Amino acid sequence: MGFLFESLLLDVGVLVACALLVVYSYFKWSFTYWKKLNVPYVEPCFPFGNFKETALMRKEFGYFCRDIYTRLEGHRYGGIYLFNAPRLLFLDPDLIKDVLVKDFSTFHDRGVYMNEEIEPLSGHLFSLNGKRWRNLRIKLTPTFTSGKMKMMFQRLVECGDELKLCLENIAGRGEVIEVKDILARFSTDVISSCAFGIECNCLKNEDAEFRQWGRKAFDQTVKMIIIGILSSIAPVVLDMLKVSTVDTDVSKYFLKMVQETVEYREKNNVKRNDFMQLLIQLKEKGSLDSEQGSEDRSEEEMNEFGETADGLSMNSLAAQAFVFFLAGFETSSTTMTFCLYEMSVNPDIQERLRTEIDMVLEKHDGKLSYEAVQEMSYLDKVVSETLRKYPPLPTVNRESSKKYKIPETDIVLDTGTRVFIPVIGLHHDPKYYPEPDRFDPERFSEEEKQKRHHYVYLPFGEGPRICIGMRFGLMQTKVGLVSLLSKYQFSVSKKTPVPLMFDPRSFILAPAGGMWLQIKKRSMEYAELLL
Repeated sequence: MGFLFESLLLDVGVLVACALLVVYSYFKWSFTYWKKLNVPYVEPCFPFGNFKETALMRKEFGYFCRDIYTRLEGHRYGGIYLFNAPRLLFLDPDLIKDVLVKDFSTFHDRGVYMNEEIEPLSGHLFSLNGKRWRNLRIKLTPTFTSGKMKMMFQRLVECGDELKLCLENIAGRGEVIEVKDILARFSTDVISSCAFGIECNCLKNEDAEFRQWGRKAFDQTVKMIIIGILSSIAPVVLDMLKVSTVDTDVSKYFLKMVQETVEYREKNNVKRNDFMQLLIQLKEKGSLDSEQGSEDRSEEEMNEFGETADGLSMNSLAAQAFVFFLAGFETSSTTMTFCLYEMSVNPDIQERLRTEIDMVLEKHDGKLSYEAVQEMSYLDKVVSETLRKYPPLPTVNRESSKKYKIPETDIVLDTGTRVFIPVIGLHHDPKYYPEPDRFDPERFSEEEKQKRHHYVYLPFGEGPRICIGMRFGLMQTKVGLVSLLSKYQFSVSKKTPVPLMFDPRSFILAPAGGMWLQIKKRSMEYAELLL
């Protein structure tokens, strides 16, 4: 009996060893891809490729991008591997312009995994490909015009007032607070109101239902991290196993909430000045009132996912509202967080910005209006420099839809080649930004901007697939900052992380352990100066 067991154990061991040998051999063969094409590349290691530190959650994705960018210094492009999957990095600004604009017909897709049959919420503008993306983009673009932004602006101001009120007592005591969570609650209030038409009051109630589900949507469990990796390197596995990239409970909640909101408004003829109302109008008419006739009609009356030439399906409407939440929530709150950190570390910049805010608000009778925000030129520089130093998404991704010859080379990329544009690497390259770790808003004066290549600053991407919600995101960020800096002063404390450490579990650039800053009322600041 013992002999049979030992023999079985030996057979199993041999099978496992053979399987590992096959996998190892396959990876080693995969690792020759860029060498065969004569493309410079960073030497990979089994089984992570060039992704080891990030895959083991030792370093954040932004670190990975900066490290690869540095190691490819001197090259216009270079190859890397995510595990065994080849990816090409374009580092040269002219080549980047080719990919994002000039040769957009080849690189019109992001290469983001989606499967609407398994997960309806995946069919949003960020992930859609080809003609479906183009048709939907044309329909949605009018929802983000300056006129539509003005329509939603008052709701942002109300959320900003609630943010000021929420911190009044804490600032009066000069306490040290974790600002990232508070700003996340502010962003949740803005998005829930403007995207879903829901007043969730997260600033007053941090355990509000919408806030809890929002947290869960961003919860980076080991399972979701593995799914994320598979969606990038082996999407066929997710298709075979019918695995959703969105938590099932989160998906059910958002789909039900959107459907109930839409049905309630339609039944009771409720209309609001928000993004949801614009989506409902697109669902019913296929265009906005002021944009009739400007949309691009699809050739078929209806496609397999229920989008008609005249409007959005309910699932498509829900998917657009969901991605609006995902894109607007985390990116805006982290940008405000990093900006307040830099204002605390650089009090002279904070004071100059506050002076501008005071002058502009006084000019507008103390009221924060859309026009007042547009007049705050130094605020725009401060936010731009924050986005340079801390771009929320470290890369812009594209996928070739056909073979592509890299300009001025003999290298031809295969159809389906995934391309990375290392935004964070460009933003920290001393060739374009001297002393890149120094926070200097004057980098974004008109004179300095003219000195740089346009395609070395890409916090929102560029070209036809530039972030459609850029205006709203910037507006939300600026309203939040003006609301706070007009009334409070921020400074570093003993708990403030200097230098900053980033969360290795977050794909979006985010501080590890939160952001702890001291907050005081401005009157306290002045009183201390008089002593």
